[in-house]
Amino acid sequence: MFIISPSMKMAFIWLPLTVLCTFFVLGTAAQRRQHRSAPHKPNVVLLFMDDLGYGDLGFTGHPTTSTPNLDKLAYNGKILTTWYSGCNVCTGSRAALMTGRQFPRTGLPGVLSSTVAIGLPLNETTIAEHLKEKGGYATAVVGKWHLGQRQIYLPANRGFDYYLGIPYSDDMGNGFQSSCPSDTNEEVKEKPGEAIESSRWPSMELYEENGFSEALTNTASDIAQNDPAGKYLPLVYQDRYKNETKVLEQPLDFTTLAEKYNDFALNFIEKHQEQPFFLYMPFSHVHTTHNSPE
Repeated sequence: MFIISPSMKMAFIWLPLTVLCTFFVLGTAAQRRQHRSAPHKPNVVLLFMDDLGYGDLGFTGHPTTSTPNLDKLAYNGKILTTWYSGCNVCTGSRAALMTGRQFPRTGLPGVLSSTVAIGLPLNETTIAEHLKEKGGYATAVVGKWHLGQRQIYLPANRGFDYYLGIPYSDDMGNGFQSSCPSDTNEEVKEKPGEAIESSRWPSMELYEENGFSEALTNTASDIAQNDPAGKYLPLVYQDRYKNETKVLEQPLDFTTLAEKYNDFALNFIEKHQEQPFFLYMPFSHVHTTHNSPE
């Protein structure tokens, strides 16, 4: 019998024969692995949703919500009924998910605002970096990033090949809703709806009431006060291979956001179907409600 301590030093007690048998088994297992073919690399699609309750889906028993596609995934796979997020709010939960660490160890607050100049420390290794470096995966993220909105902290610098989404929460700025296009998107592009004018983003009071105001604001910085990111939500696109970072819309159009996300995800999967891929989808939706125009 042997015990491995946290410092990785071995202590042997009582049954040395068991130690020898254990090392023999481990040794022969290692030899068998050497003769095996390379392991299959599964494709990974990770869906992450803010404020989605356990009972909000069809397969978990909601009486009125219809989620047929998610239900199909659940019924054809495995449902894990006990899981806890690394944090109960935006940035902390994502820091834990991307690094596998308890989020306070990353030095980040529970929530980053839309104007702060910090993000997930660059010495942290994300799951995307690990999959890309160790497994040769193609990687992409679509949706709410919220681990730093300055370019150095955006996904293309954290192991992701492509990114489309809002760099922070969709209630930290203003967007607009256009009329739904009929046959093409020409009407939306040429005649966008009116942007909502406000010096405060919609849910600022809720964050302040729950004690996040210090983490959310950076009043000492002129950048924070003049940064348009603090007023209007941007839709950002990145291509790591082209060293490209673009703001496609600011303010973004909520009316066509889901369609853009869907097209991005499908195009990525289609393009990389012959190689292992990792698609991370932290939805901008669900967190808040965007009412469609009448």
